[in-house]
Amino acid sequence: LDTLTPDKAEEVWHKVIARNRQRPKGIEDVKNRISVYSTPEGYRFCYKMWGKKDNPRYQMVQAKTRSNPYASQEFIDSLLDMYTEEQAEAYLNGQFCNMTSSTVYSNYNRKIHDSTETIKDTDTLYVGCDFNVDHQAATIYVKRNGGQQWHAAKELCEMKDTPEMIRILQDQWQNKGHKIIMYPDASGAARKSTNASTSDIALLKQAGFEVRAHKKNPDIRDRIQATQKAFGGGALFINSNTCPTVARCLEQQSYDKNGEPDKKSGNDHQNDATTYPIAYELPIRRPMFQLDFSFVT
Repeated sequence: LDTLTPDKAEEVWHKVIARNRQRPKGIEDVKNRISVYSTPEGYRFCYKMWGKKDNPRYQMVQAKTRSNPYASQEFIDSLLDMYTEEQAEAYLNGQFCNMTSSTVYSNYNRKIHDSTETIKDTDTLYVGCDFNVDHQAATIYVKRNGGQQWHAAKELCEMKDTPEMIRILQDQWQNKGHKIIMYPDASGAARKSTNASTSDIALLKQAGFEVRAHKKNPDIRDRIQATQKAFGGGALFINSNTCPTVARCLEQQSYDKNGEPDKKSGNDHQNDATTYPIAYELPIRRPMFQLDFSFVT
């Protein structure tokens, strides 16, 4: 099933479900069942339907090729020679993993960088936000270990626009005494996610938030490197229970065929929100060189 495109696989699944209604005589008391068998082809339909959902109506079994008593070691070795490391992980171990290309934030490891930190009453909140109509995203950080560690403690996803995000931040945190520091998409100084005449960043300032943003966004590769370095240096952690979309998007965003971070899968909005604060506060420091010139006359 997973070898189909996700939309086609979903269409097939719905049609199968709709037609699985007749029960043979004599076993009317037995519930109908549907079984799906597939290799996991990345984060596609099977992952969306069963991999990331805890649905009591379904049971998912992930079987390893090595558990098959009829699969010889020669067969397994041939698969290892034939497939990439990611494909082998999927086909031999039945695991969901990125199959398209290397992930953008490859230093992120859900186990190593998992956090249990949540928002406490006295916390200052550091909020990265990406401006998009109907897909507005925000990632809310708290600092720990004397400010040396950044912990993503809450996420806001799929908001309509900037006013909706402001209302949520005010109702849930600002009105309860939390100081809020915003790290927005710098292009929001000119762009508007609503039909109003006021820019998105101006709306944040009017709401009483402190705004930290450069005149223009850093190069996307600098932002990625800063985030990779923060993960690698033990400065960045994600609470995957309170920020499941943040964790998923970090794991799944890959590079497209042009070597740019993919924007078609929908993982870019939350990742942008997640990485703006890191790029601002923990930027890549490029070395400065002093060159001495002497002239011969």
